[in-house]
Formats: sequence, C-alpha cells, structure tokens
Amino acid sequence: MPTRRWTALVVATLVVAGLAVCAPTAPAEAAGKKVLNFASKEPDTLDPHASILGQTQAIVRFLYRGLTRFAIKDGKVTTTAVEPDLAESWTASDDGTVWTFKLRHGVQFHAGFGEMTAEDVKFSFERQLKRTKGMRFAKNLDVIKEITAVDPYTVRITLKQYDPVFPLRMVGYQQGYIVSKKAVEKYGDDFGWHPVGTGPFEFRQHVMRDKIVLRANKAYYFGRPQIDEVRWFDVPEDATKLIGIEKGTFDVAQPEIVTADVESQVKKMGAVIDRRGPGGQIRFYLNTEKAPFNDVRVRQAFMHAIDREAIKETLYPGELGRISPSPLPPGYFGHVPVEIPRYDPALARKLLAEAGHPQGFKVKNFFITKSFFYPKVMVLAQEQLKKVGIDVELQLVEHATYHQNIRKNLDPFMLYGGTRLTDGDVWLSLFFASSEIPDPATGNKGTNFGHYHGIDDLLAAGRKEHDQTKRAALYAEAQRRIMRDAVCLPIVDVPGTSIRNPKRVSTPFSPDYGEFALHYTYNYPEMLKIVQ
Repeated sequence: MPTRRWTALVVATLVVAGLAVCAPTAPAEAAGKKVLNFASKEPDTLDPHASILGQTQAIVRFLYRGLTRFAIKDGKVTTTAVEPDLAESWTASDDGTVWTFKLRHGVQFHAGFGEMTAEDVKFSFERQLKRTKGMRFAKNLDVIKEITAVDPYTVRITLKQYDPVFPLRMVGYQQGYIVSKKAVEKYGDDFGWHPVGTGPFEFRQHVMRDKIVLRANKAYYFGRPQIDEVRWFDVPEDATKLIGIEKGTFDVAQPEIVTADVESQVKKMGAVIDRRGPGGQIRFYLNTEKAPFNDVRVRQAFMHAIDREAIKETLYPGELGRISPSPLPPGYFGHVPVEIPRYDPALARKLLAEAGHPQGFKVKNFFITKSFFYPKVMVLAQEQLKKVGIDVELQLVEHATYHQNIRKNLDPFMLYGGTRLTDGDVWLSLFFASSEIPDPATGNKGTNFGHYHGIDDLLAAGRKEHDQTKRAALYAEAQRRIMRDAVCLPIVDVPGTSIRNPKRVSTPFSPDYGEFALHYTYNYPEMLKIVQ
C-alpha cells in the first residue's frame, strides 16, 4: 500500500514508464477481509476536540459518537434535527435551562477502557469548558453552567440561559464527541495518537506520513460494521488520489478541490463524486477597523470589483458549486437569500474615487495559504481587483501560518472557508459577534475577521426566543445588516465532496446536493458497505 515515498513516485512512474499502479494483496485480504482504503491527508491528531482540519474531522467520525446525532428522515440525513445516539432519551425543564440525558447501558469504550458512564460525558465537555490545552470548540459549549453525573447512566446539564440550539450542540460533531476519561488521563498529551471512543471503528495503528489503520468495533452498540478494516492513507496530491481510484488502490478519496477537470476524470474512470451539504462557503471578510477598509465605500468598491460568477464558473462549474446567496449558507437554520453587490468595475472605481483613492491603492504582503481552494480563488480575485486599482501583493504561506496570521489582523481583508454546526446562531456568532473579534493583545483567537459590531443585539434576542419563526426572522435581519455594512462577501457554496468507486463501496444515503443530504463520512461511517 502507498507510503509518502510511493505517492511521490507514482505520477513520475506512470508518465515515464507507463506502468499501472497496483496495490499488493495482503494475506488477510485474500482470506476475505473487507478493507476500505481511504485517500486523504494525514490528520494532525485523533483527539476530536483538538483540530478543525477537514481531514481530522472526517476520520474522527469513525472513532467517536455523541449524545445525539443528525436524524435520518426519508432516507436522508438532516442537519437541523437530532435523534438519540449515546443518550437513549432526554428531557428538558419548562424554561429549557435544565437538560437530563439518560445514557444507553453497556456501551463499551475501545481498547478495554470499560463502560461509558455519565462521568465520561461530564469529563468530555468540561475538558473543553476549562480550555484545556489544544481545545478548539469550547465556544460552542459556553452556554453550559454546570454538568452533574446524577448516576452512572444519567447526566444533568444546567445552562446559563435558554439555548434554542442546545440539542444540536450535543451531536457527535466537533465539541459533541464523547471521549474516555480514563484514556485521556492515562495518555495525557499523547491521547491524540491513542484515541479511545465508542464509535463503529477503533484505532489500531498509526505510521507517520503513511497511514492510519482502524478496525471494526465488534461491540458497537448499533451493530458491528460490515467493513472489517479502514486504512486511511496520507496522500496530499489530488493527482495521486485520482490515479489510486482509477487503478483500485483506493476506494474513497477526499480531494483538496474538485474542479471541472477532476469531475471529467472521475466520470471517465467510472467513479462517482458524493456531495454532502451544507458544505463550505468561500468568502471574503473585510476588516471594518483597518484602513482603508474602515471606509464603507472602499468595502463596497471591493465587493463590486469581484466577479463571483467568473470565480465560480472557473473553479466550480455546473453543480460543483453555487453562487452564495447569503453570508449564512443554505441549509443552516435561519438562512434567507439577501441582496449582494453585483459585479460592476465602473461603480467600484467611482466609489474608490469618492473615498479618496482615485488611483486605487496597494495591499502589500497579503498572506494567503498554499492549501485547498485559497490560492486559486485569490489569484482570480487579485486579477479582478487590479482592474479597479486595488493592487494586492500575494505572499504564500503554510496553512498553519495562515491561521496564525489572520488572527493577528495583519491584512485589511482575508479569505476564509469552512463549516460549523448548522444553525444561524452558531455561524453568525462565530463570524460576526463582537466577542469573537481576534485580538493578539488579549489572546482572543476568535473568527470575527470583519471586526464587526452590528448584530450583537439580534444574536442576543435570538438566544432568548422560543418561537422558531421569530428566531429565523432575527437571523434574516442579521444577514441583511451584514451586507448593508459591507462586512462579508460570500462567493460560492461548495458541497463537501468525496470520490468513490461505486463498484467497491456503496452508501445508503442520497448524495443529492440539492437536498443537502449528508453521506457516510459525515455521520454514519458504520453504514458503508463493500460491494465486492
């Protein structure tokens, strides 16, 4: 199977010698073991609470579960309704501030770490609330006041105030995963590579820069997975992933970016692209406190200078992506289409002149990551901005460096993407609440990159509102304000994608992006099936 040296040589071997890529057949496979070979990037950790990287969040779904999970309705997975998972049932007080969860009996942690109890649930949330080193999703749990293990199978969670999003926060996703208290205490900082959860697969092996091996959890409470083993290979290059899919080395691949050329290659080889939504939204944030973007006319000029349709059709033609209709993506509770500035270079130049920049201006040393869609989108935007007099000097950096820099407020605008829990409160709070403005002086590493203060009142009102229709109306107004104040320019909504060999692997869920269906790597990896 592939190693980093192998992947580096594959393309050259094929081009120079015309040789086929073949995966050696292991004795166990020859004996009938059902193995799923997955090509992605290597995750930085297998601690589910400690990384926002896409490849990490994709693989930890195989290992961990939450109290609730996204519900299945009519053969599709929803993103705004939940159903029981590690919790069999739950009740809430009349005012919605005290939640009592009844846990399943007999759920076993991997690797002999014993039965999951209320103490593990309490520990999993409190390690994040205490801002233990490396925790990335504590903000999503800030509404929690107290967690009590009433007995081994009962957890009582008391909130600081009513929270309309709370059941969604308990989903097995990001902050919602339950880890083994005993395992974390045993391994400490090394827990990330000694992961212990209750999911359908358990950790077996990690070979750095090569692969991670998972095996079926025979004691999984929803039933043993049909697949015996998952091998997750570190394959950074999309070209190598495609070759592996075509030659049968890989069954599923997670690409960095799916372009029209990639889609064409996938179709030719008889593979399929599974789409899941809501996916990531590619968008620009404009720093309202950093010159010259502290002038709304400059921010408006920027927006009129960007041809969103050209970017979308260049990188994501057809159904590969959709022009974003709002700064809150479709599929999130509270989303409504809002008016977004049209492409109009002449108007952009006029606004710049009115703002005192008749000759435009230069943005020096604009940092952009080398990874994912970022450089491709930014080069297209750079060309468009230059036509109206905004000259952006790009400086490519590693992805980790990029994340550090954007929280230091080094640039007057920035490009970002990603997904969050699918509710307007979560998304709008993380990206537009004033409490989330990044500030190196205080150590605040928030994600309000627009340094915006304009919707705090709406967010506060939404958290108190029990009427869902009224709550949605508050978020609709928030989206209109964001665009009125020219804080964020949404470009394109791109579904999460995987490339799959349908002759080898089937999935039970509809991949219809139009219905925002989720597939196996999002919530139900145990339902993957090897066809042959």
